[in-house]
Amino acid sequence: MKISAVITSRNDNYGGQLNERATYCFNSAIDTFDEVIYIDWNSPTHSLLYDIKHNINFKGNFKHIVISPEIASILTNNDPQAQKCCEVLGRNIGLRRATGDYLVSTNIDIIHPRREDLEKLIQQMDKNTFYTVSRRYTNWEQINAYYEENEYYHLDFKNNWKSLRNYLINVSTERHFDEKTVEGDDFSIINCCGDFQIATKEIWNEIRGFEEELIYTLYADTNVQKKAVMHEFGLKALYEPALFHIDHGKGGGGFLDGINKRANDPYRAIVNQQKTENDENWGFADIDIEFEIF
Repeated sequence: MKISAVITSRNDNYGGQLNERATYCFNSAIDTFDEVIYIDWNSPTHSLLYDIKHNINFKGNFKHIVISPEIASILTNNDPQAQKCCEVLGRNIGLRRATGDYLVSTNIDIIHPRREDLEKLIQQMDKNTFYTVSRRYTNWEQINAYYEENEYYHLDFKNNWKSLRNYLINVSTERHFDEKTVEGDDFSIINCCGDFQIATKEIWNEIRGFEEELIYTLYADTNVQKKAVMHEFGLKALYEPALFHIDHGKGGGGFLDGINKRANDPYRAIVNQQKTENDENWGFADIDIEFEIF
């Protein structure tokens, strides 16, 4: 059983303390998954990974894909917002190239579950069901309290994150459950359903990943869950295993600075869609995209 995870972001400090959040994310992902694919989308100068790799415990299972500004412009038809950071295209690039039996789409600010807990989940999964796992809410006050209680006077991102995760299992318990974005939305199920979505590779291939017309913000995560139902797969929300979203704001720079923010149309994404518009080359399967392995 091989499990792959796909993460997309860019080096713009969106929400503040992005390097710190990404370090926890990458270390926990490398430890939990057999394959981690990070797509760095159109970073202004250089990939986020290069700023934090000295704090990452690489094991040879980390694939690093860089989408340059020039390529991002081509892939988004020069749309000024989408080319800055288009998560659906980045995710699909990773999903299409993932080699696992189970594929996880997740985010840059998640501390991932323990491997043994994820394996228990997979053993209980129905292979014809698409799953979303509810995140627990974690803030920097909780993280700093852990270091103070353990007499660590600096945030040791590289060596202490496992014991931090065990600590958070007991103190970080807040979740959001039911979620409905618009009338007719029977597919979100939980708040922020896109933080940890898992299904077999066969399901992801059948639904052809995230809808590539939804190039702006919001609703693509709900849409992919609707697509699973449209293809007659089951859809289920779970509240375990424990995974943690590190809280952040909207400031500190970010991919929406300096442009008029557009969101995807929720009625097009959730209510009205009847079939996928992605073709057989979804995820740009017909393009040779290079990657580094760490």
